[in-house]
Amino acid sequence: MAGIMTPNSILVRRGDSFDISMQFKDKQGEALDISGASVVMAVQNGSGVFLYKIAGEIVDAAQGKVRLKITPQHSTMEPGDYAANIQVVFRNGDVHTIFPQDITANALFKIGKEVSDDRG
Repeated sequence: MAGIMTPNSILVRRGDSFDISMQFKDKQGEALDISGASVVMAVQNGSGVFLYKIAGEIVDAAQGKVRLKITPQHSTMEPGDYAANIQVVFRNGDVHTIFPQDITANALFKIGKEVSDDRG
């Protein structure tokens, strides 16, 4: 699971997997029950063309725990910079973009070059 997540970017080496674990908490810092919610990461190319979505897995709804699994299928694009965001839709229909933390821009989803063996 090779990758790095910062407040406004995700970096994954081309062809690798990376799990993003999240826990939702209320204003008091207590676990937020997310029963009935969905979490989705959307990715676009530099021209704004939608590429794919990754649905999050609710690991423990009562404790607000979610995992987004980036698989090699999601990271085999050409190395470079893509736009992404992660949204949660709560049971009551409220939609919140939770990533990136900078609400004025899309997050950077960067696919890094893989190491190649050119020895033949």
